[in-house]
Amino acid sequence: MTQYKDIDVRITKVEGFSLSSPYGSGNSFGQPLGVKSIGLVKIYTDIGVSGLGETYAGVYSPALIGPVVKFLKDFVVGKKVGNDEVIESLYKIPFIGRNGLLNGISSAIEIALWDIRGELLNKAISRLINDRSHRNTVPVYASGGSVVFTPNEVEEDVENILNLGFNAYKMRVGYQDWSIDLSRIFAARRALKDNKLMVDAIMGTLTPPWSTDTAIEKVKDLYDFNLCWLEEPLHPDNISGLSQLRKKSNIPIAAGEAYSGFGEYQSLLDQEAVDFLQFDATFSGGIMPCVKLADHANKRSLRSAVHVWGSAVAISSNAQVALSSNNIEYLEIPMVSLEINNEMWISPPIIKDGNWIASDAPGLGVVLEESTKKKYKLVPGSGYNASKK
Repeated sequence: MTQYKDIDVRITKVEGFSLSSPYGSGNSFGQPLGVKSIGLVKIYTDIGVSGLGETYAGVYSPALIGPVVKFLKDFVVGKKVGNDEVIESLYKIPFIGRNGLLNGISSAIEIALWDIRGELLNKAISRLINDRSHRNTVPVYASGGSVVFTPNEVEEDVENILNLGFNAYKMRVGYQDWSIDLSRIFAARRALKDNKLMVDAIMGTLTPPWSTDTAIEKVKDLYDFNLCWLEEPLHPDNISGLSQLRKKSNIPIAAGEAYSGFGEYQSLLDQEAVDFLQFDATFSGGIMPCVKLADHANKRSLRSAVHVWGSAVAISSNAQVALSSNNIEYLEIPMVSLEINNEMWISPPIIKDGNWIASDAPGLGVVLEESTKKKYKLVPGSGYNASKK
């Protein structure tokens, strides 16, 4: 893994920007304008090779990506691409560097550096990190089941993902009446038969979130559905409640996508609040911090899964995490189509028999041409907004 540290190439420019892409059918929940915002970072070097990174923060605060990257660039420009201290210096910025928005955007810078390293050494990032035990495949699940879907639409969604080669499916609940949600879960389970089913209550997004007592009661209604996990059943700040829920539930509890710094994850682990620890390279610090989080969870006999909800950059960077660690059980694959992805993949992803098949493309295996950047310029107001369908 240390071979990248010998790269004698320096960073000359760091650029942060947000784009907007047509999203799904144009009527997706939380994206009332029919487009989705994407926060990206591009790093340039003195030999002309560049790298891309993505931050999950771009979904919620696209207007802040450029200004924050402008603030961070002085910590990065002039440094060697192979120098890990570049990223560590960002994490050490007093008070604001360890978590939250700044850490989320630093994640994109870390990803972009790995992209450059892979390009220069002609290797996929996962092979740079862990060439000996690098995996060629990783289990995936199809992430669909919008909170506004009817039971019939859920069944159609399941049939579609099974035809695409998936054997695990995640759906959202919490927006409609609970009795309707239960009928939707029943429809998913019936259509999936013996395949895996995950349920995401998205309580970090919907307001007001369930209380601890409410979640404990609702979990009782889910016992017969043979769920792989129940995700984010409480607000991310309610870690003590999550710990209580886990102790009273016979359904595995998953959470973690809303956390960004290691200290936040440490609280989740110390309070024994989850069975599945979830993280995302585009917000949890980058690729290597996620690999380390998986190892940390494994030492506590916990399971891990990678969260993904973004462009081809987000999908690929998290795939590199999953391929680098044998401790990660699942990689999330968003089912809502993002038009820009068609112009970013060097080689389109292959899903076969429920697994992501590793690509030999160097770095992330994605590209962003200037023509694509101009085509998908940011649309004001295209950040996530759950107040409208």
